[in-house]
Amino acid sequence: MESEKTEDAAQTDMPDQDPLSSHALFELRLFSTCIFVFAALLVQGLLTFHTAFLLKTFAYPIQYRLFTINYLSESATSWTLDQVYFVYASGPLILSVFGYLLLVTLKKITTASWKIKLAMAWMAFLMVNAIPCGLIAGVFFFDSLGVAFQWSVNIFIVRVLIALAVFLILVFFNRYWSRLFIKASYTSVFLKNRKNQKAFLINVYFRPWIYGSFILMFFNWPFYSFFWPASLLSLGYLSISVLNQAQSFSKIHIMKSEKRIFANRFQILYFIIAIALIWVAGTFRINL
Repeated sequence: MESEKTEDAAQTDMPDQDPLSSHALFELRLFSTCIFVFAALLVQGLLTFHTAFLLKTFAYPIQYRLFTINYLSESATSWTLDQVYFVYASGPLILSVFGYLLLVTLKKITTASWKIKLAMAWMAFLMVNAIPCGLIAGVFFFDSLGVAFQWSVNIFIVRVLIALAVFLILVFFNRYWSRLFIKASYTSVFLKNRKNQKAFLINVYFRPWIYGSFILMFFNWPFYSFFWPASLLSLGYLSISVLNQAQSFSKIHIMKSEKRIFANRFQILYFIIAIALIWVAGTFRINL
């Protein structure tokens, strides 16, 4: 059927604009940056709400914002290690589980557009890495999963060794994530050779990760905790694979897609307005 025709069999349906042109690559990384920012805000918002709800349950006084928590004073409750795990480790664990379920769903979807696949890839990437990147950030910062990590392992050098082991495991499996992002390509031009694949990954992941992480710093102001920025920085482990031109992926089939990255010329403006409104909403504080 026409809707199931792959890009490999539809070379005549390529966009008029060269996908490897500077303008097309700019649009690609701008679009992916927007997706990354929205996905990261959603994940952080869910995690912050989950943690705030549990802290309120245990009568721990906090100042709640959409993406950050400010601890106002010490709780009168005597905390146990089980309670610490429940409050600070359950959120990342739930995110990771949903991330794996999202990966399973993404694998079964064969007719979705490349934009949906890219959005799901970013969401899955962020959710699945909630625990490993949280452990890496938790080596230095006492917040979120870092609270449970430092309560469990109070020797700094041991935490460093554990985080190093986690990082090496992430690097070992980073080819899987690179392939997942490659499968979100909107044209087979990016699949032709290693150079084109590298160009796609740099513009769909590497640069969006850098630009998006910078944008997200404004949502963490006034920096009550550096745990979230450290977690975002830890996502850069995938760069080791992306920047390695020796990597090559074969036997990848992608669906025929629409010719434009942005639906209309105002879509970028809509993204900017939405991000600005979310930032404003994130400045409101609620004492719990």
